[in-house]
Amino acid sequence: MSTAQQRFSTGTALVTGGAAGIGEGFVRHLAALGMTVVVADIDEQKAVEVADAVIREGAAAEAYRIDVTDADAVDEMARYVFDRYSSLELLVNNAGVENAGLLWEVSIDRWRKVMDINVDGVFHCLRSFVPRMIEAGTPACIANLSSVGGLNSVAVQAPYIVSKHAVLALTECLHQELSLVKAPIQVSAVLPHSIRSQIFLAAERDAPTQNETANAVFAAMQRANVESGLDPVVAAEHMTEAIARGDFWVFSNDEVCTQMAANRGRQLLELAPPADPRVMLNKMGVSAPA
Repeated sequence: MSTAQQRFSTGTALVTGGAAGIGEGFVRHLAALGMTVVVADIDEQKAVEVADAVIREGAAAEAYRIDVTDADAVDEMARYVFDRYSSLELLVNNAGVENAGLLWEVSIDRWRKVMDINVDGVFHCLRSFVPRMIEAGTPACIANLSSVGGLNSVAVQAPYIVSKHAVLALTECLHQELSLVKAPIQVSAVLPHSIRSQIFLAAERDAPTQNETANAVFAAMQRANVESGLDPVVAAEHMTEAIARGDFWVFSNDEVCTQMAANRGRQLLELAPPADPRVMLNKMGVSAPA
């Protein structure tokens, strides 16, 4: 029996952004382990579809429509979950969006939306769930989704990269502060790499850019995502096992993500400037601007 089977075979989990991509992978795997999973997503129809599919497979799930940028709505969701289930053993803060384009060309509204969802959405969930989890007094876990983008800098994705650095810093602070109050709550920073999803297509649809380089980068990333991205359920199984072990750093691909962390460590130790973006563009088969 795996560590995840031992630790997450009962209890309740809530996954934000649980109706698609990485979030759906977590929902399906946690439900298969035996947890009751709340599929929290702004897309109610997709959340219902995922929850219904889980139920048809003989597991337990419930759809809950939530806009994580609405602090009051998140607080009501936390109140509902604890009224219904009495406790929450695993909170996965996954909801997030991407963005393409040069930093100075990003609209104020889009910047705010990325930060509202990717950063404030995590804060709202922590602010509402952590006090209730502490009061319950039972062992629990919080897994916040940063990204390998939280370890480095990448051209033409600045809002997303900034948000994922912020989530990583927030998660490290949360780990320290829960330790201060001796709460029985484990914290894990989840840093995925290339898991199949619609995140790049959604960014191109919701916030199109006229920048040719940014569009070429996102097209290349989408192709790579389809061709070599991990299946969300397979990735969730690997990451859930690390969470169950009690790991703080949780990767979807241990080798790739550890190498990225090492690269970041060397950059900081050497006080080196960020990498030349043309190197990344060349690896992706994208022509640099003339």
